[in-house]
Amino acid sequence: MKNFVILGFDIGNTNTKAGIYNAETIVPEATFRFPTVKNSDQTALSGMVGEGIAQQELRQGKIDVSGLVFSSVVPEINRSYHELAEKIYGIDALEISYKSRLNISIAYDDPRELGADRIVNAAAAFHEYGGGIVIVDMGTAVTFGVLLENGVFEGGIIAPGIDTAIKSLSGRASRLPEVAFERPDRVVARDTVNSLKSGFFYGWISLAEGIIGRIRNECGTDFRIILTGGYAPSMADHLGFKTIVDPLLSMKGIKLLYDMNAR
Repeated sequence: MKNFVILGFDIGNTNTKAGIYNAETIVPEATFRFPTVKNSDQTALSGMVGEGIAQQELRQGKIDVSGLVFSSVVPEINRSYHELAEKIYGIDALEISYKSRLNISIAYDDPRELGADRIVNAAAAFHEYGGGIVIVDMGTAVTFGVLLENGVFEGGIIAPGIDTAIKSLSGRASRLPEVAFERPDRVVARDTVNSLKSGFFYGWISLAEGIIGRIRNECGTDFRIILTGGYAPSMADHLGFKTIVDPLLSMKGIKLLYDMNAR
């Protein structure tokens, strides 16, 4: 018996996260990842996607894709997703953008500049938690998105990502190794490796605390904080305020907006 599913893709600069959904919920039944390769054609892409689907078919039986949606910050690869949907599954892909039907409004001076990743995060956050929040997404870039009580995406901040900074420093400084992002035993370290770990770990803790403090002061609102992205769980317990950690926020937003736009 075939299982009819929706495929959703969160296409980031480094990795792409795929979700397999049923029709009734915005939470994916399963997820898998593969590297984002900007020059991937439809053939290479279908191979990576097919491998992930095959693994899920071993668990739940034959899958029949009835819908495909994606959010992308890599425009060079978008055409390949449209071709994947058309040639492999015989359907039209839904590409999420500021033009999509949304449950939020965007206060950006030019909405075309707002990344689809931030749109899906804001849409999911408003659906799941309401307004009056700051969304912190810790990916290739660390982004802060301010979502007001009335569902207006007010704007935000974009800072360098953790992995991006770690690799950049190691690549530019011959005597500084690439280190894991983890909390060292003490802030003031006595060796190079732990000095780097302290700088990155507490540096990003201080970045998050400082920016959120400034956002609260500027807006005069005690925003709730939503953390998402790969480093969210490791940072949440060390911040000086309460947070909600939602690692599936973007995947929820992708399916939510599919449901809103595929009617």
